Order: sequence, then structure tokens, then C-alpha cells
Amino acid sequence: MHGRVYDITEYVPNHPTEEEVLLEWCGRESTEGWDNKRPGVPHSPRAEAMLERYLIGRLVDDTGEPLEPGPGEPTGAMPERQAEAMSPAQDERLARALLGLPLDGHYRGVFTDRGSIQVNITFDLRDGHIESLAYRYLAYRGVDYLALEEGDELYPVMLQHRQIAERLEGAPITRIFALYEPASLVDDIDGYSGATLRGAKVISAIRDALNRGVYAWP
Repeated sequence: MHGRVYDITEYVPNHPTEEEVLLEWCGRESTEGWDNKRPGVPHSPRAEAMLERYLIGRLVDDTGEPLEPGPGEPTGAMPERQAEAMSPAQDERLARALLGLPLDGHYRGVFTDRGSIQVNITFDLRDGHIESLAYRYLAYRGVDYLALEEGDELYPVMLQHRQIAERLEGAPITRIFALYEPASLVDDIDGYSGATLRGAKVISAIRDALNRGVYAWP
């Protein structure tokens, strides 16, 4: 993050969120995650001080010079040209964040029950509208819905989840509240009702993604 490398292996079990939240950023460039604990809001100075315990090195360029930040600059500091633009009048992302509106970007979220992931979802937001909603993981009581095939008993439920992705495509993000009444969004397939869909778990995963903030910028 910001040109510095950290080994946080021993800290992962102590992180205040589910481990999956932190592990998604491990092993790769993760400055965006650090600078956006919530959209437009970086981690606190207290967290930054704690992070320094795990510093193990600095990235360098081809000449051996350290990459940003410069000497004495805090890990979360912005280049001067960026700091000058950080006003709601000039920066659309900041304006949306201050209004509590979700930012455009790529999102990932999960729903867990008793430590077990049941829904892992990914989607994009463009002008506040949902695009490319898909499931990275979908399971319940040991059944992997994404692996079901036509003829399997619970295959209709998997089809209903596909309908969610199709029918939310291009919809405003507020449309996710229809999942509290899933029968209004999906078809009754082979006698499976909207209640069987457990739409509240899907909306919980989407709202988790929004609470985490942008996973990757467009």
C-alpha cells in the first residue's frame, strides 16, 4: 500500500470484520482498500500507527529509488495535485460520498451465517444503476447451487437466483429492496415460491458490498 509492503499474517485473526474482507486484499496492490474503509474515507491514524508494526519493506523503481510516498510522508498521503482537487465542487466521488450515495465502481459482498459463507456476490455500479451482477459463491446447508444441473431437486432455486441477476441488470440500486418480497421479482418455478429463494440473504450480500465500499474503480 502506497509503495510499502506489510506482512499482516499474525494480525488477520484479530481484524474486526470477517477474515474474508481482509483476505481479498492480501497478496496484491491494496492501496484502494486502505484509502476507502468506507467510500472516500481512509483508515484512521490509529489504524495507520498499528499498521507500521507490520512493515517489512518498500517497493523501488528501476533505479532503486523508493516508490511513493516520499520520505516523511504518511502512508495515506495523496500527491499534491490530487489533494488540490479534493473538494465536493470539483471531485464527483467526494461529492457522492458526502451525500451518502454509492460511488460508481466494482463491488463485492458476502452473507455469512455462523461463520459460513452462503452468498458471495459481485456487481458494478454505473450512475447508480446495477450492472454485471453475478454470484461468486451460492450455497445453503452444504448444497452448492452454482454446481446444480437441470433435473436436480433444487435447480429451480438456482434459476430464480439467475432471474435476480437478469432482472436487476440496469436497475437503480434502490431496486434491491424488492428482494425483501422476492415473489415480486422472480417467477414461481416448479412449485418453488419466492420464500424458498431466501432473497434477504442476497440483499444482505449486496448491502455488505455497499458498506465495504468500492472494491475496484471503473
